[in-house]
Amino acid sequence: MENIQFEADGSHNEVNILDQVFRYLRHWYWFLISMLVCFFVVKNYLAHTIPIYESKANIKIIDDSKNTFVLPGSGLASMSRSKVNLDNQIEVLKSNRLLEQVVRNLSLNTQYYRVGYLNNIEIWKNRPFSIEWLSNDIAMDTKSFAIEIEIVKNGFKIVTFNGAEANKFSRFNSEQALNGIPFKVNLQVGTNIDSLIGRKYLIRHSALMPTVIGLSNNLKIVNKNENSDILTISLSSSNKDRSEAILNEIIKQYDIDGMTDRRLVSEKTIEFVNNRFKSLERQLDSIETDKAAYKSNNELTFIESDAATATSGKILANNDVFQTETQIALSKILEQTVRSDKKLNLLPTNIGVANANVNGLLSGFNTIVLERDRMLVSAGENNPKVTFYNSKLQELQKNILESIKAYQRELEVSLSQNNINKRTSTGKFRAIPTNEKILNSIERQRNLKESLYILLLQKREEAAVNLAITASSIKVIDYALTDASPISPKKGSFYIGALLIGLLIPFLILYISFLLDDKLHTKEDILKLTRNKVILSEVPHIDSDERITSSNDRSLLGESFRILRTNLTYIFPLQSEKQAQTIMVTSTIKGEGKTFTALNLSISFSIMNKKVLLIGADMRNPQLHNYLTVKKNELGLQDYLHDVAIDWRSVVKQNQLNTSLDIILSGTIPPNPAELLSNGRLDNLIAEAKKEYDYIIIDTAPTLLVTDTLIISQLVDTTLYVVRADYTPKKILEFSVNLSEKGKLKNMAYVINNVGSNYKGYGYSYGYNYKYNYAYGYGYGYDDASNSKKSFIKRLFKR
Repeated sequence: MENIQFEADGSHNEVNILDQVFRYLRHWYWFLISMLVCFFVVKNYLAHTIPIYESKANIKIIDDSKNTFVLPGSGLASMSRSKVNLDNQIEVLKSNRLLEQVVRNLSLNTQYYRVGYLNNIEIWKNRPFSIEWLSNDIAMDTKSFAIEIEIVKNGFKIVTFNGAEANKFSRFNSEQALNGIPFKVNLQVGTNIDSLIGRKYLIRHSALMPTVIGLSNNLKIVNKNENSDILTISLSSSNKDRSEAILNEIIKQYDIDGMTDRRLVSEKTIEFVNNRFKSLERQLDSIETDKAAYKSNNELTFIESDAATATSGKILANNDVFQTETQIALSKILEQTVRSDKKLNLLPTNIGVANANVNGLLSGFNTIVLERDRMLVSAGENNPKVTFYNSKLQELQKNILESIKAYQRELEVSLSQNNINKRTSTGKFRAIPTNEKILNSIERQRNLKESLYILLLQKREEAAVNLAITASSIKVIDYALTDASPISPKKGSFYIGALLIGLLIPFLILYISFLLDDKLHTKEDILKLTRNKVILSEVPHIDSDERITSSNDRSLLGESFRILRTNLTYIFPLQSEKQAQTIMVTSTIKGEGKTFTALNLSISFSIMNKKVLLIGADMRNPQLHNYLTVKKNELGLQDYLHDVAIDWRSVVKQNQLNTSLDIILSGTIPPNPAELLSNGRLDNLIAEAKKEYDYIIIDTAPTLLVTDTLIISQLVDTTLYVVRADYTPKKILEFSVNLSEKGKLKNMAYVINNVGSNYKGYGYSYGYNYKYNYAYGYGYGYDDASNSKKSFIKRLFKR
């Protein structure tokens, strides 16, 4: 039963998540309504939105070198292989040049739509007609316009042109013209025109380059695996057949473009080689002529044999010179020997002189010498024969010297000739390296030109073969296919988004309203702002006419005041002598229910057969008389305070049925309440009443605007400060805290009134079911007391 709140640990500063959740859940119906509205809005949007589908195709890029024919033994065969640069191929696939050809081939800049109520549906296959533009293609490439036609009997009617009304009847397959643009609408073969009467179609022609750029922007090409040569080409559109046709045409044009490039390369190669052949033939002929002329001028045949001949000639010439010089030397030795021989002795023979005449003379000389010497042995020097022999030898010696001289002159001539031959042979020998270098250079030029000539022959054959067998540079793995599920709009995502938005909208509204809300609602709010002051009780909001408790009252209202009554006993100060406890009931501003609290607390104490005096001390805006159904200007506290002749007991309204509760009304509203309360008569009233009553309860004015309550507060033992949930601003609660801390309000405790009127989530139902739509009226308490309760109070009290 006890409900005193002593919170000192500061735990209320923490956010209670569960309370916050319940705070929003009490408005569950707004969340439900918002989600339903968003759901049906999205459902209606999706029902009238054209879905977008994604079409995909997969191709493998083949290395061009693998499709190139190379002759065996070609030196460039090993250099012809290179890794495919997929980034370059992607740029080629998305190039405006390639896509322009696709747009032209498929006439993508001319689109056909069936006009619908909300959306126009694009037609690709099974068109009932096709349009043929008769204008120059270049002129049409820069024009954009739209024609709306309606199928009528025996033809069609041009409804609008670029949004402007045309209203022109035409027949199919006949030439027409609008704004200088000639065209012809051709009916497709097999089309049942009668079934199409009344239908409208939109024909939209776009400029070429914007169409190409739009296609390029919408085209996506990715390589999902870096180690793979496979490219995935995708295109998003509302028309599956159109997207698939575009992708297949892009693949086709890319393949044709690659094959055309390779054929062009082969053709250019053949043309270049043929032109180069003529130049090489002239260069080869010039090299051969230069070689022949050089050999002829230098008397060369083959450099190897010419070198051998020059070498042998040089050796022979050197030998001849050596032999001749040797003979000259021998002849001089022989001459000297002959000249020095005065005794006519034997001369040397066979010393190497190669002259037969000299050698013969020497032999004859020696023969005679021998004959003379034999003669000398037998005859002596004066023998005539000896003398004859001596004269003969002298003559022979002279002949020998002349022969030697003649031989020497012959050798000199031979030596001169041999030296000439030697110089000639040496010159030829020395010219061999130079001739060899020049001939090798000429030979290199000839070999280079011949090799180039042969290589060009090979390349021409390779180019001719490649031109004849040009292969595709791509392999189509998957032609264009479209997923059955659209990529946009994603219904699941839209529905989830609708539900989330449906939750978010009321949440934001409630969050902002809670954020801007400056009213107190729960005891937790009060505990945070009052620094954990005592809260004696929480009086719940009751949507009922029974707002005044009574004896044996088992209602939620009666129970709450019994709790307040019990908790008050714990904070009452100890009395030195037996006398009444004085309780002041006040609030910060009007309308917080202090009069309502004071009256019900008084009744609750009186039910315990305690003598209770309720004093209406709010003399500026009294409300107590409204609960008692008496006149506002009846005698009361103001009359007693003003007139010293009036005894306070004469203004007490006594109870005929139960004498436990007496009431003193406020009386006529005076012009100077503060002065009256300060004149001392109220002090006497309370002092005397303490001896006659057990409890004195004083209903005072609000503390924020007037000083009346602060005057009375010095005369009471306990102050009940009433705070009304969903009504009292948070910022003014600090005022009551300051009054309590400064001692201006004695023994102050809080009572929370009207708890749960707008916040079911805080748990104030107490086991009962009530409707929470009650609101305060004018004054400090509840403005409408029930007729039954008013009659009860009227019988209970009399003047």
